[in-house]
Amino acid sequence: MSCSFADEVWELAPLAWKPGATIPSLATMLSHGSKIITLPPVGIFIPLWPWLLWNLWKARNKLYFDGRSFSAQEVLQKSIADAKEWQTAQAGDSGARSLPRHHAPPSTTVHALPTEPACFVDAAWSSTTGSCGIRGVFKGVIRPHIPDICSSRRLVSSALMAEAIAIRSAVMLAASSNLRSLQVFSDSQTLVSMVKAKESRPVLFGILFDIYHFSCLFDTISFSFIPRLQNFEADLVAKSALALADRSSDHGV
Repeated sequence: MSCSFADEVWELAPLAWKPGATIPSLATMLSHGSKIITLPPVGIFIPLWPWLLWNLWKARNKLYFDGRSFSAQEVLQKSIADAKEWQTAQAGDSGARSLPRHHAPPSTTVHALPTEPACFVDAAWSSTTGSCGIRGVFKGVIRPHIPDICSSRRLVSSALMAEAIAIRSAVMLAASSNLRSLQVFSDSQTLVSMVKAKESRPVLFGILFDIYHFSCLFDTISFSFIPRLQNFEADLVAKSALALADRSSDHGV
């Protein structure tokens, strides 16, 4: 609940209440669990905190017994993935009746997971600090394995620029890894439309130029819009990367 690593995980978690002044102990968390609401848009309509506790404990055991360590973001991602898997299993067993009415998921078209190489990208931007966090999640059959993207930038002038940086990072990494085909999914409909039409804007000229240049290295490449609720994994970690960047900036790093 309160070690420095657990503090970092709880800080990143999209929860309405977090350990600290409002939840000083595990006993308090267990007795007030129904009030610890998972915030949108991660796509989880069940409590996330039990999965955070479970994966913190597993991360501790992995470190203690196997000498293997995980980052706070990895623990959070695994917790979200486990919660979604459990949520899906409950819906499959009991139908929509298994979810409380006020937690019923929104009606959206679900995209099937790609079999071809794909990257789901997102960015989070702060108008106050001018920083952004970016995330790119590679899925599909990819050989060789390409690590996911998670980084932050400063001196970013707009949310659209942040989203463009995320797409550029995905295209450049895939090209440098010698992928011959790629599907890029972004929840910025404006940017996707621009890239598909090969448009340009003065403030984005250099970034869009790189996207168009490296796109020529693929046999096939496509850019598609995906709703944010279906891009929750990239969206959440992008926001976490931004939070860490802003926190580092506050401490003069």
